[in-house]
Amino acid sequence: MNVEEYIVARVNALMHTEDAVIVKRLEGGMSNYTYVVETRGKRYTYRVPGKYAEKFVDRVEEWDNIQEVNRLGLNNATSYVEVISGEKLAEYVEGTIMSETDIESYNELSVAALKCIHSSDLRFKDYNAFGRLDDDERYCREMGFTHPKAYVELRHKLDAMRTAHAGVKMVPCHCDYQPTNLVIDEKGTKLYVLDWEFAGMNDPFYDIACYGNAGFDKALSLLKAYVGHEPTSEELKRLYFHRCFQCLQWFNVAIFKDRVGLSKDLNMDFNNVATFFFDMAKDLADKYDTL
Repeated sequence: MNVEEYIVARVNALMHTEDAVIVKRLEGGMSNYTYVVETRGKRYTYRVPGKYAEKFVDRVEEWDNIQEVNRLGLNNATSYVEVISGEKLAEYVEGTIMSETDIESYNELSVAALKCIHSSDLRFKDYNAFGRLDDDERYCREMGFTHPKAYVELRHKLDAMRTAHAGVKMVPCHCDYQPTNLVIDEKGTKLYVLDWEFAGMNDPFYDIACYGNAGFDKALSLLKAYVGHEPTSEELKRLYFHRCFQCLQWFNVAIFKDRVGLSKDLNMDFNNVATFFFDMAKDLADKYDTL
């Protein structure tokens, strides 16, 4: 049974029907299998996590996050989560994925969603960014990878940046606020924020930095819209710091995925992905010193 056949069988069982059909696979993420499935005239998404996803996501915490964020009306309705496997059935949102639009033209909508999240009383756990990075580095070492000297030097520099920005107030954050996780409804007036598995208490600029996955210029544009003025040197440094951190995190995740064989399984050279993110982190760290 292949992935598509498995998903059809699971949706039929969960929805007590026999007419589920695959509509399409959704792109995004590095290894998850997420499909749009139609049954009884309604569309849903079904997610099957990729191999070793449990290393990076606590599914019990994800379910708790979903219960919390439901109060804001920003996410799609979740019908089922299996906390052991991480499989999830949710209602499909008709609309346009932000990454497929002129992103900056929706800055006002995006800022409104961010401020709704950041000013809320949602009860999330500490995101513990550097604890996560420590874990990611350890996973790589356990697979026989030795971080090169250039990485170690950059990590020390990142630790120094962390100290410089340690006094920032932590607020509820999505922590994966990249345009592939945002959907604009068909009227173009509502933004849905999806996939809350990484949500936690964090610096609100961390969410803005996630926009850098669509190009760091998009994160800079969103920052200006978020603060409502030309960003100060301190505000820019916070953004560069968080984006540098995210790039190092992606570097380690990519190295791990290559070491466990996912480059071959997914026909994606994760070594190249790792190099891309390391080079970006290095560039951001160099520019940080000039701000």
